[in-house]
This record gives sequence, C-alpha cells and structure tokens, in this order.
Amino acid sequence: MNYRKMFMAVTSAALLLGTGYGASGEAFAAPYGIQSAAGLPGIRTDVKYIAQVNEAEARAKAEQELKKFKSLLDQQKKALSGTYQPGEIRYVYINDKEYQASPIGSPYASNSYSLMFRNYDEYIKKYAAGKTAMRLELKQLPDGYNFTLARIAPYQTWSEQKKIFNQVIAEGKASGKKIYVKKLQEKRISIELLYTMAAPVNGITGVLAIRAEPAEAAGQPVEPQSEKLKVGGQEVVYTANDKQESKQVVWMNAKTRVNYTVREDRGHLTKEEMIAVAGQVIDAS
Repeated sequence: MNYRKMFMAVTSAALLLGTGYGASGEAFAAPYGIQSAAGLPGIRTDVKYIAQVNEAEARAKAEQELKKFKSLLDQQKKALSGTYQPGEIRYVYINDKEYQASPIGSPYASNSYSLMFRNYDEYIKKYAAGKTAMRLELKQLPDGYNFTLARIAPYQTWSEQKKIFNQVIAEGKASGKKIYVKKLQEKRISIELLYTMAAPVNGITGVLAIRAEPAEAAGQPVEPQSEKLKVGGQEVVYTANDKQESKQVVWMNAKTRVNYTVREDRGHLTKEEMIAVAGQVIDAS
C-alpha cells in the first residue's frame, strides 16, 4: 500500500470543498501541490523560463484530468459534504481504475466532524469551561505569537487510520460501486490550540501547536537527543530537532491518561520559553 498517497488523499478534499476553517461540522483541508516538470538537460536556455513553461503545462494537464473525472469528483464532494454528527468520520473511496491511474487519482479521502473556534475566549466559554477530563488552556500568550485557532476533532491513532484505510479499500472494491462511502462514530477526541507568529522573522512565520489527546498504551517515543525535566512536579521530555527546525515538550498526565504536546516549528522560542508554555498547560490541567 502506498500510504504516502493515502495521506495526500486525506487532504485532497480541498480541491472539492475549498480551503478554510469554519463552524462545527465544516471541513478544512489544504490543496495538494503540483510538481513542475524537470528541466531539459543539454540545452542552453533560460532555466527559469523552462520551469515556468513546464509548470504551466503541468497545471494544464491537471486541469484536463479534473474535467475528465468531474462526475466522480462531484460525487466525492457530495459524499464528503453536508451535516456531520458529533464524532462522525466519513470515508469515500473512488472505485475506478482509470481514475486511480491518473496523476490526480487519489482514490481515498476522508473528513470528520470538527468544532472550530477562532477566538480564544469563545473557546474557553463554549467548550473548555468545566472540561476537566481533557483540559487544555494557555492563559498567557507566548512572546511574539497570536492565537489562531482551537480545533476539537475525533481522535485516531496512526495504526488505526491505516487499518481503516485498508478496510475501506477492500469494502469499496467488493461493493462494485464507483463511489463507496463508509461512516464511523468515534467517542475519543483530540484538542489542538494553534498560534502563529505575529510577524515573520527572515521571511518565516513560525507556528506553535499545543495538543491534548488520549494516552496510548505504548506511550510517546523518546528520541536520543531528548532531555527529561521536571516542571511543576510533572516529568516532561524536551526535544529539539535542528534539521527539522522544530522543538517540542511532551508529557502524560498519569491521573487523566492524557498526552500533551507543545510543539514549535520554524519559530523563535527558546528552550526556557517552551518549558514555560508547558508549565502553563500543566497548571491548567
């Protein structure tokens, strides 16, 4: 199985549903990228011009493919749209060999019920207030960051997602239908708070994500460069990955069996500032 293609398919619904965040039940996704064709070796010409021409050709070809399979994609869009029940996850499989062989042929897509809050106070008032089983708060903004989004969605482990992916494909092929739809209800949830840097640094806008989710039996992996620390009596693991330009603090609340992750990508927070953010979350939980 090509799981990379599967992962791309999960977010490919953006071509159908659009990009953005909204109220409960509204989809969010990111558009897939079209790779430009390779340059032409051995020909002395303007490389930039060649890249632009190849990019235009690739886009034109992709648009032709979209038109060719418009009926199937419209059916997929319809299946992924509409009202979702709390905890609902919806899967759509396009059972068409010609479509699957095409450059845009990601046969598998999914979407789920999500609660979205763009205002932190609204998130606290309408969702977080009184939620003690999986509490996630950050009362003081990290230096240089603004609140962007709070998202509550059904939770699944990566192994569970792969298992369902295989199941949907098998059922879709056996169904004989061009469009196969499967719906599941998931009681577990994950909560995520997203923050973005107020102003880019050297053209880069960092992202800070704070996540709470059910603890798995295996626990969270610890990398060789990780460092164990104590924050407010809670043992945490701090990891900085210079190659990926990321750093994170992870821990598990043993009483509530909830895993917490504070992760910054391409940002400017120091180790001490990351630990301070984790301390806020620990105090609130």
